[in-house]
Amino acid sequence: MTNGEVHGPAVCPGCRTQDTAPVAEARTGKRGRRDDLASRLAPAPEHTGNGCMHFAEGLLIAFLAGAAGAHFAGKWGLPWLTVVGGVAAVLIFVATVAVVRTEHGDAQRVRAGESRAAALTAEARYCYTCQGVFQPSGTPWQGVLTPERFRHHVWTQAGYGDQLDGKAKAAELP
Repeated sequence: MTNGEVHGPAVCPGCRTQDTAPVAEARTGKRGRRDDLASRLAPAPEHTGNGCMHFAEGLLIAFLAGAAGAHFAGKWGLPWLTVVGGVAAVLIFVATVAVVRTEHGDAQRVRAGESRAAALTAEARYCYTCQGVFQPSGTPWQGVLTPERFRHHVWTQAGYGDQLDGKAKAAELP
């Protein structure tokens, strides 16, 4: 199938209508605002987290925990609160580093799988009548998939299927 045919009319194998559009077009909501559809047809997780910002936030919270322990130790005459504040600060810092590392790893996997996801979604079409996704060529699947099954298929093949939400994880292809 050539690129011109992908963007032309395609007949849905489920309901036999031509009320279809490429998945990328359906995601942008050119036929009306469909934020839920955009996330359900997403070829990759959207990482809005900023590792530097999370690191700065964690560092600030850790500092505040340590400072609070020292402050209240002097104010109430309980020197052991300084140790408690220091231990809390260290634990918060370690947790912050773990969160930032996990986010960085997830973002790297998404970047590595972008080309595989693009290849899987290039021909895919969304049927507005069936509210499903199909491949006009019939490969790599036959028939119409729900948006959740489509997302499960694409994300799993692209290498970041572990980031799926519960509904999409349950929509595994048979």
